[in-house]
Amino acid sequence: MDEESEELGSDMIKSDEKIKQNTNDEEIINENPAGNVNYTNETHSEKLARYNINKKQAFFTLMLSVFVDVLGYSMILPLLPTIASKLGASDIFVGIIIASNSMMSLIFGPIWGHLSDKYGRKPILLISQAGTFAAFLILGLSPDIYVILLARLVDGIFGGQLPVIRAYISDITTADTRSHEVGKIAAGVAFGIIFGPALGGFLGAINWRYPAFLACGMSIISIILATRLIESMPEQRIADIKKDKARRRLAQMDVKDKFLSPVLVIRYIQYFLLSIAFSMFTTSLPLVVAERFGANEIMIGVFMSMAGFLMILVSGFLLKTLIQKFGEKRMLGIAMSLLVITFIVYPFLERFGLLFIIGIPLIFGNSFSRPLIQANITKAAAEDKQGYASGWSTNLQSLAQTIAPLISTGYLEMGTVYVGMNGILPYFFIGFTCAFCAMGLLGFGIYDMKKHSDTFVDSKDLKNRRIA
Repeated sequence: MDEESEELGSDMIKSDEKIKQNTNDEEIINENPAGNVNYTNETHSEKLARYNINKKQAFFTLMLSVFVDVLGYSMILPLLPTIASKLGASDIFVGIIIASNSMMSLIFGPIWGHLSDKYGRKPILLISQAGTFAAFLILGLSPDIYVILLARLVDGIFGGQLPVIRAYISDITTADTRSHEVGKIAAGVAFGIIFGPALGGFLGAINWRYPAFLACGMSIISIILATRLIESMPEQRIADIKKDKARRRLAQMDVKDKFLSPVLVIRYIQYFLLSIAFSMFTTSLPLVVAERFGANEIMIGVFMSMAGFLMILVSGFLLKTLIQKFGEKRMLGIAMSLLVITFIVYPFLERFGLLFIIGIPLIFGNSFSRPLIQANITKAAAEDKQGYASGWSTNLQSLAQTIAPLISTGYLEMGTVYVGMNGILPYFFIGFTCAFCAMGLLGFGIYDMKKHSDTFVDSKDLKNRRIA
């Protein structure tokens, strides 16, 4: 990334290096129709170098931040049945605890995203991480179920790091490489899911407060590393974006500056449907397997850790390779179809061990669908609206995560529903509701791929390119 700033020995070497750089990097010219900044003939590496951004260092810090956030959440998830039974909470109240966190993110997610557009990504990320630390500390010291509810509310209020991280990734990537780069962050999620449930299960078997205190220590490490993060939206870059937009308005190139375009709305709907289906499955899973199969904290933790390992395998090794070979459209269609099939099969499982089998297509489908949809959302948003766009992604995800646990735990609280002599178990309501959302996701996905096919990267487009 620093090749352009080096003093080379001759004009010929300069020319060769420039040709090589232009081969490996995308020119930031008309990056998307929503109004991204047009740096004429400037390569992506030159753009980052102009603002002193170290891409590799940034990704390491962002992955750690995501890891800590997911680690804390996934450590607590296997303990929900234990916490509920020890503190006298019902299934529906556990659903309220889960939903409360997402409800606060629903309110504050776009606010943090908008503030990061205005004041930069780094300060908002640090504030969010400090709030996460405070939330885990409150959780570890909770004397009753209501203080646990307070801890989850605090974590939701300061849960602004995910939209900020997504916006940061958009700041340092090009449209063609974004889906792969977003997939890298999924590795941080996967590591959190691998170690979180296992640690939560084993430590929780000793004392359910221990995982929360461990998460506090991890939050401190994340904060320290974030202080060394280079700002991706420094004052100069914000000023450059504003000047460029003003020039385009004068040239009548940017007459309309609406945030919500039809393509963006369609992709937000996809993201919402994916989030509500996956959230309904994951948030109810500990309660379902505990009630249906008698699974304990360790068994739940092992399954979730296996899911995290699969996420690393898919996101770290298969995502880039398969997208390069088959293209974004084909892989997105396959991923969405797998989700539909998995959710339909889920209610018919007879043994706990079968979860490990259907977990494979479930993780594959989610690990491909989520980064591709997220990348497509950023492609449809202007460069100076990336934080705002990511904030609304988090907003919709939080709305889904608010509704989903209330629906799924409501099904569990309702119990078996009898139609004549036949009883319908609550697990069937959960599975079929997830399948219905996945079918809607597939329908909107197919429409998006046909209507806006030019915004998807095809395998042919990637043959002569190097994905950074």
